[in-house]
Amino acid sequence: MMNHDARIISRTDAAMLAYESGEILDSVQAVQRRSEAIHRATYLGNLKHQKVHIQLNTGADILQVHTTIWLHYNNHIYLKGNIKVPVERILGIQF
Repeated sequence: MMNHDARIISRTDAAMLAYESGEILDSVQAVQRRSEAIHRATYLGNLKHQKVHIQLNTGADILQVHTTIWLHYNNHIYLKGNIKVPVERILGIQF
């Protein structure tokens, strides 16, 4: 579920964010859909260098980044420049 009021930020701005801890999604099905979207986005990022829109909730703000996901490891996604984002704070991914 994408929030159209999300503030758009750059990938480098995402590197400076502080995230609250805790799962942002409210159902097992939503977590599963997010996991599948991350898997697909990582595949497309590595094979086709395809960017996606990632919507995040830091706890203070809802933000959106347009970038490529290179890796999903240890409950984080990694963006270019070794920028990591906790999976539990991702609201959604749009292709």
